[in-house]
Amino acid sequence: MTTGSPRPTRARSAERCSFSSGGASSCSRDLPTADITRTDSNQSDPSRITSDSLHIGSSGSGNHHRSNSDPFDDGGDELVRVSETGKHGVEKRRKDDGTNNNSNKVQALPTLLRFPCMQTRNQNCWSESPTEMFEVRGPNYMSGGKIKIPCNKYLLSSRGCDLFLTNDINSMLDISKLQGGLGGNLRKKPTFAFRFLFPWGMLIQYYEVPPKLVPFMKMEDNNDDSKQQRSTKGFTNAERILAEWFASDDPEYKNDRLKLIAIVPEGPWIVRNLVTGKPALIGKRLPVTYRYVPHQKHMECLQICDLDVSSGSTVAKKTVSVTKRYLSSLTAVDIGFVIEGKTSEELPEEMLGSIRLHQVDPTEAPTLH
Repeated sequence: MTTGSPRPTRARSAERCSFSSGGASSCSRDLPTADITRTDSNQSDPSRITSDSLHIGSSGSGNHHRSNSDPFDDGGDELVRVSETGKHGVEKRRKDDGTNNNSNKVQALPTLLRFPCMQTRNQNCWSESPTEMFEVRGPNYMSGGKIKIPCNKYLLSSRGCDLFLTNDINSMLDISKLQGGLGGNLRKKPTFAFRFLFPWGMLIQYYEVPPKLVPFMKMEDNNDDSKQQRSTKGFTNAERILAEWFASDDPEYKNDRLKLIAIVPEGPWIVRNLVTGKPALIGKRLPVTYRYVPHQKHMECLQICDLDVSSGSTVAKKTVSVTKRYLSSLTAVDIGFVIEGKTSEELPEEMLGSIRLHQVDPTEAPTLH
C-alpha cells in the first residue's frame, strides 16, 4: 500500500541512463505477465509457475531508482502515476491509459541507475565492466603453456542490474513477480538474466541477447524448422559454444561449462583474499537452476540462471557474508561469466558479459514481499 500525493510524470525511454547537473531521470513502463516453464538440476520435469500479486516495501534510503526506459519505448507520451511511501519509500507506478483495467499489467520494480550517476553520487549504481579486467583461454591454450589472453569484447551487452531484499524465499523463486524488472522494461528485448539468491535477498544481472543467438534460447526447441533457423554458420568459436549452451536443456552440461569470475580491483584485504578473480565452475559449488520464459505478444523471450548462494558450500556462504558486509565501501566489484572452451575447436574463449557494482549498499535496497 503506498501513500502520499500522486504526481504525474512521463514514461520515457529505460536502460539508457542519462544524467545532468540536476541528476538522473527515472521512469518505467508496465508489462503483462507471462507463463513460465523451468528446468533445473534437481527437477527435470518442467513445471508451470503462476502469476501472483506484487507488493513492494522499502528498506533504507531512496538511492535505488528506476533507470530511464528502453530507447525503443514507443510510449513517450504516456502518463504514469507516481506515489511514494514516505521519505524513503519505493515508488509505485501505474500506467494511466485512460481506463481502470490494469488486471494484465505488472508493477514496475525499482532498478539501479547506471554509472556515472550524480543523483546517487555514483553510489548504488552499475556499469559494464572494462573488458581488460579479464583474461580468457587463448587459441593455443590446449596446445601447451595454458596461455591466456586479455578479453577484448563481450558476447552479450549489459542491460542493467537490480537488487532486492526479501525474507520470503517464495518471492525469489516466483519469476512472475519479477516481470517488472529493469524498471518495467525487462521483456522489451531478448534477455539472459543471472539471479544470485542470498538468504537476505537477490541480485539480478540482465544481458541483451543479440538476434543471431535468440533462436537458441528456447532450450527444448529441436524441431526441423528450428534446426535450419538455428544454423551457427559464420559464428566465432565462442559464439557457437554459447549458442549450444543456450539451447541445451541439460543442467549437467550447462553446469560443466559456466564459469563465474569475480574481481575486486580495490578494497579491504579480507575481501580481496576471498574474491581472487580466478574462474570458478559455479555449478559445481552452488545449486543452479535454468528457466526459459517464451516470447509472447509484445514481450520478448527470457532465459534465467538462478544461483542459489543460500544453499551453497561453507566457503561460498562465507565469501558472500564478508562481501555483503563490505560491499557498500567497495568502489568497484566486477562479476562476469564465461562459457568454458574445452578443446582447441572451442577456443579462444570470449566473456559472456560482466557488470560492475559501484558502492552498492544492500541495506538500502527495496524490499520485495
